[in-house]
Amino acid sequence: MIEANAAWASGHYACDGDAALEVLLRSSRPRAEVPAADVPFLRALRTGPGRLS
Repeated sequence: MIEANAAWASGHYACDGDAALEVLLRSSRPRAEVPAADVPFLRALRTGPGRLS
């Protein structure tokens, strides 16, 4: 089973801190810098009432 939390909310427990930082940096880059291989994993931003910003 895979727990589908956002990378910055999952906690890194006892993992490699450098690897955890790489995940955070990769998951929060501007859209223009997302590599083609990662595009299928993007999701639309929520808009309207209840939007977190």
